[in-house]
Order: sequence, then C-alpha cells, then structure tokens
Amino acid sequence: MRLETRDWRSETRDVRVGFSCLLSFVSRLSLRLCVFAVLLTPMVEAQRTVSGWAWQNPRPQGNQLNSIHFAKDKLSGVAVGTDSTLLTTSNGGFSWQRHPVLFDATFSAAFVRDSKEAVVVGTRGNILYTENGGRQWKPAKVDANDHLAGISFSDPSAKTGWAVGTYGRVLKTSDGGRTWSTVSSGGEEHLARIASRDDMNAAAVGHLGSVKVTKDGGATWQTSRPCGSNRLSGIVYPDTLTIIVAGSAGCVARSEDGGETWQKVNIFSRSDLLSICFSDAKRGSMSDAGGLVWITGDGGKTWLPFSVRTNPKLSSLFFSDEFTGWAVGENGIIVRTDDGGYSWQRLLAGGREDVNDLAMFSDEIGLAVGSNGRIWITNDGGRDWLPVFTNTERNLNALDFLNDEKGWVVGDGGTVLRTINSGSSWGKGISGITDDLFGVSFISDRIGFAVGANGTVIKTTTAGAYWERIESGSRSWLEDIEFITKDHGVIVGDRGTVLVSMNGGETWSPVRTNATENLYSVSFYDARTGYAAGANGLILKSTDGGLSWNDVESPIRANLFAIAAVGENEAIAVGEFGSVLVTTNGGRTWESQSNITGRLLQAVSYRGGSHLWIAGRGGAILKRTQPLAPAKIVSPNLPPVFRYAPARPRPRPRTPMVTVPDDGDIPIARPAATPEN
Repeated sequence: MRLETRDWRSETRDVRVGFSCLLSFVSRLSLRLCVFAVLLTPMVEAQRTVSGWAWQNPRPQGNQLNSIHFAKDKLSGVAVGTDSTLLTTSNGGFSWQRHPVLFDATFSAAFVRDSKEAVVVGTRGNILYTENGGRQWKPAKVDANDHLAGISFSDPSAKTGWAVGTYGRVLKTSDGGRTWSTVSSGGEEHLARIASRDDMNAAAVGHLGSVKVTKDGGATWQTSRPCGSNRLSGIVYPDTLTIIVAGSAGCVARSEDGGETWQKVNIFSRSDLLSICFSDAKRGSMSDAGGLVWITGDGGKTWLPFSVRTNPKLSSLFFSDEFTGWAVGENGIIVRTDDGGYSWQRLLAGGREDVNDLAMFSDEIGLAVGSNGRIWITNDGGRDWLPVFTNTERNLNALDFLNDEKGWVVGDGGTVLRTINSGSSWGKGISGITDDLFGVSFISDRIGFAVGANGTVIKTTTAGAYWERIESGSRSWLEDIEFITKDHGVIVGDRGTVLVSMNGGETWSPVRTNATENLYSVSFYDARTGYAAGANGLILKSTDGGLSWNDVESPIRANLFAIAAVGENEAIAVGEFGSVLVTTNGGRTWESQSNITGRLLQAVSYRGGSHLWIAGRGGAILKRTQPLAPAKIVSPNLPPVFRYAPARPRPRPRTPMVTVPDDGDIPIARPAATPEN
C-alpha cells in the first residue's frame, strides 16, 4: 500500500486540460473573488497554526502577497495577501508572524503608521486595524462592502486616510482608520490605488486608465487619462505638486501641476508595471511583470532597470529611505534591499520550485520532488527540507520507493533517477526515450515500470539502470501507474483512459470507464479497493482491482491531481484552489477540508491522525497540526509499503552526500551582526 500519490506535473502540460480546466478555473475564481530551519538561515519564523495547518515550505508562508508597508523605524512592517494572509514583523522583515483571520478574504493593501498602529484593506469592505503592534486586529466601521484595493495616509501621523475599490468606491477616515465613510468619486470604474498629499488632496487610478484627482477633500474629482485606456496600478505624490502614475504596457506619466496636465515618460519597455514607490522627491522605484525593478534619481523623469535574480513578479514595493526597501509578490516572496534597489536579498526560507510528488516514510522522514530537477529530503517531519544534488534541470514528476533505501524518480524528457541510499544521492538511468514521464511503480528491487506522454510505457529489469519500451495500445498521455500485486497493475491517463495488466506488465488491456475527463492519479488501498481522480472534480472508484469503475460524485468541479486511498472506506484527494476532499464512507459522500492556501495542490501523503502532508505549486508544502475535520480518517500509522512487502526496520535519517550551496534562488538576507560590547 502506497500512501503517496502522483500529481499534475509540468507547466508544458497545462495546455492539455483545455476548456475543461479553463471553465473550472473561471467558476472557482469568480467564487474566490466574491469571498475574495532555522538551522539553515538566521531567519526565525513564528510558525502560527491556523485552521489546523502549518506552512513547512516556503516559510513563513507561500500565498501570494499583494502589499507591504513599514513604519519610519524601518523595523515594524505588515505584509498582506490572498487566503486571509496577514503578516507582521518587528525586526525589519528578518522574521515574520502570521496572524489568524476568522473569515475568508484577500487583503490588497496595508499602511503602517508606527510600531503600534497599522491598517489593512481587502475584499467585501473588510478593513482591519491594530493598536498594539499586530497582536490584535479589530474590524473598522465601514459603510460599504466593495472589494477594496488601495489605502493611503498622507503621513504616518495623519488621521485622515483614504481607501478605494470596486465600482469607483472611495472611503475616507478622519480617526486614523477606525471608522470609514463613503465619498463619491463621480464614476463606477474600479479603482486600484490611491495616494494622498494632505487632508484635502488625493489622487486615485483605475482599471480603465483614469486618474481621479480631488483638491477639496473628495467633494469633487477631476478625471484624466494620460495612459489612454491602459490599466493603471500605481500612483504617488513625490512632492507637493508632482503626481506620477504607472501601469500596463510600460506606461509612466508625470504631472507637475497637481494633475492638470500630463507628460508621458518613455522607459523603452512594454512590460506591465505593477507597483511604484518614492522615498523622497527624487528617488523612486517601480516593479514590473517581468521581474525587473526600475529606479529613478531625478523625480521620475528617467528610469533604469535592474534585474532581480529568478525574476520574481513583485506586486508591491516600499522604501523607507533612499537605501532600505522591501518588496513582496508571487509564492509568498519577500525581499529586502539595503542599497537603494541595486541588489536584493530574500526574507523567505525554503524553495519556491513546484512540488510534484511527496512521500513520507515515517512521521519524521520523507522526500519530495519537483520542477527544475529539485529533490528535497526531511528528517524532522518536514520542518526543514534539505535540497539534494541531482545533476539535472528537468522537471521531476513522480517518485516510488520500494523500501526506505531504494527509490526511483521520473521526469520530463525521459529522465530517470535512482538511489540506493535513501535519497542522499542520485544516479541517472538510461530510459532510451525523450517522452515526458509522469508515473513510476516498482514491483521488486529490479523490475519497475514508468508511464508518460503519447501512451508511453517503459520497463526495467535492471533496477532502473536500463529501460525498454512496452506497447500500451494507447496514445493518450498516461499520468499514473500503480501495481497492486506483483502481477496486477493499473494505469490511468487522459480522456478517461484506464489500462490494466494481470501478467506483471507484459501486456495492457483497456478498461471502459464512460469518463471523458483526464485522469491524473490512481491509488489502491488493497487488491480490490482503489480510486482515480481527475479533471472537473472527477473521482472514480473500483472494488475489483481496476477491472471496472464507478463515478463517485465529488462536491466540486476543480481539477484533482492527486488521490490517496488510506483505508477500506477512506480516501483523500487534492487539487486546484487548495482543494482537499475527504471521504470516510467509501466515496458515497465527500467533505471539503478547510485550508489556508488556494495554491494548486499536486501531492498528498497521509499516515494517520494529524500526519497529513499536501504539496504543490510554488514550493507549497503544508502539514496538518490537528486531525482532519469534520471527518476523522482511520488509517494504520504504518510506513507506506506494499501489502505483500516484507516488514522492514524504521527508516534512518539521511543527509545529502553532495550539498547544494546555491539553490539558484535570490540570496538569503542576513541581519547585520550586533556589535560586541
């Protein structure tokens, strides 16, 4: 019995889900918009448990971050993002604490007034404020429920502030953010950001290119479109009369008379600009969708681009002075600069490569594989994941271990890796093919099979050293394979493909399923009971070893990329939008387990009780810290082995034989050493 399962593998395969994936994405996206190791680094993360989950990678968390802001002390900061993510720091960003939010929201913007007070805004009119450095967040009184996207105070000490959002909503506060009332903007265009100069002067930018300026405290607004209909995403007041806006297609425009007239600035780039920030009248920065940071020293008249290693998409920048700045963005990335934006360091621990498969051999020891040749091992239940040298940059899609020492990994371009020392080091096998491989299963220490694109099935009798092609009788993409016994194997793939072998993989026969959706994962609890999961929430169940299948309807339409049969009547499936589905009655009903991320999940490993790990895009690895709710899964707390495999001793801790000193990511930031007395 293997408790780990396969997954949605590589970016190149996204095209194949076609309209079914697109429709599923749109339906779920609309719903979400409505509810909108310390040993390896000095960055100590206050690991908060929210809703029974804890982030293990990356740390402090991996959800998209939309905004970051700091107080003048350069120590107190707030970062906010999707999935109710609310982070605070009191040491300049070198450690972060996640705060639980008891409702589902996306936070879009933050403003830190000082070390004690801060305000954040988000979907459904949610505005929260803190008066004690983030230890407690209170809801502000708001007379609107629009999705709010921007917030601004002219000065951290100012009591008057502004917030903007959908359908032209403008809110104003005069008590530092405790209460907010609506101010008419004179239109219904969605507003993205706002900047304020004082109690009377403010300017906002919209999704259709408008710049709205008020000089009388919001009583009237003057509208202009310096970038035409290009969406604008940032606006600043560098000085009393100067306003600068930035937006899509590389558009930058300046006004030196408070918004009366505008001049475009040519930065010689068509990349969408995501954020703009000025630390004083002359020095400013912008981020773009290509991962560049643009810097100006002449008040925005000219801009120079600077690359950030790995080209992260930074959605928000903030500089507290001409040297010190921070930025946040995709996959929970947080970076810091101390030289004015010329170089950046990462305030985020762990890798950000996609995790495509995951297996835990005990409650403490496990292994994960992912994109760009990444393999990680853990000896402490996932609190730290150590990268292992693989000598490949191919996407690694699936793993299989016959015991805790001998294992195999397959990936794109016919890649096969094998280990005999529990994953501490890896050698290459010769597959003889160039097709992408998505599933692997071994029936002995020498005989194994792998499946992949274009109906590919390959077999080895040399422990993975050499492989030969086996005719599958199918040209569909084959996504996963599992051998239930030494002779009995099952393969699943695109367009409802199921293949079964009863002779040790020598021949494969198709099984009719009446399904047209792609199947991405298969898992059997014993020789008879198994499940397969796929596109549009499809879950199939077999009670005869895969010879026939019945549709057991799931409650969602999201694509499911991994499933684990963990008991005779229990199974767990994961997929898009952070979906985690649980059944305890053989698939008759499925319940959705609440989650703290909306990331696409591609792997699941379960060992009973709270020992559940899920993983997916952007390096996301999360672990349950409480038993599953509302359903408690009953499963023996045993290593994931075949039911016919002999007993073996407890897995031993392992360390990489060849360390990975540079993981290719942005360098880790390290706080300056404290001078000795």
